[in-house]
Amino acid sequence: MMRVENEILAEIHRGRAERARACNYDVDVIFAEMREDLTRLRAEGWKVVSFPPKRIEEASAVVREEPPKPRNP
Repeated sequence: MMRVENEILAEIHRGRAERARACNYDVDVIFAEMREDLTRLRAEGWKVVSFPPKRIEEASAVVREEPPKPRNP
């Protein structure tokens, strides 16, 4: 079965790949450019939306009082 890729997703992936290649795959450079883009867009009057960070649940891990008993084979 042939996989049909969504054209919009394909364009997003191409853009990301081009940016990564242009920045020599350096994550720090990629994010610095993205911050510059956001600054430029805000200066041009674009409204940039940021969402608050997701809250980490306090009980995200299970803590047991006693280790589990080994099973007999």
